[in-house]
Amino acid sequence: MNRLLGFLGLAFALALTGCAKPTPYDYTVFKQSRPKFILVLPPLNHSPDIKVGPSMLTQVTYPLAEAGYYVLLVAVVDETFKQNGMTTAQDIHAVSIDKLRQIFGADAALYLDVKDYGSKYMVLSSETRVTAETKLVDLKTGKQIWNGVATASSSEQ
Repeated sequence: MNRLLGFLGLAFALALTGCAKPTPYDYTVFKQSRPKFILVLPPLNHSPDIKVGPSMLTQVTYPLAEAGYYVLLVAVVDETFKQNGMTTAQDIHAVSIDKLRQIFGADAALYLDVKDYGSKYMVLSSETRVTAETKLVDLKTGKQIWNGVATASSSEQ
């Protein structure tokens, strides 16, 4: 599982910093927004693995913090939502951007949607794969300022 998290961290670090892009991405809206404080929301989970939330959050926040963005601790965000009666990612993703900005004071929110997470076993081998879609939304304007899809696989060298 540590290997899977390592692949995931690498995939998101590349995707979030713009290093791995097959076609040029238009960063105009992102540059205009200039977020400094990013709120990472718990991921929506479309995979059968129930451990997706904590695993993804810890791996996604690290590269953002290393890139110089202020990111709240996962435990603080989780506890804040729990104290307000929100325990599922679906409920949290439904919170208005105005409310998120009011509570956390963030410039932008990162929404995660995990499409595939876990291991698949074949006759002679196995593969661990993670696929996630992300979007970064400006909490002042409500505009999507960045989006991306990343896949990491243990079968990649």
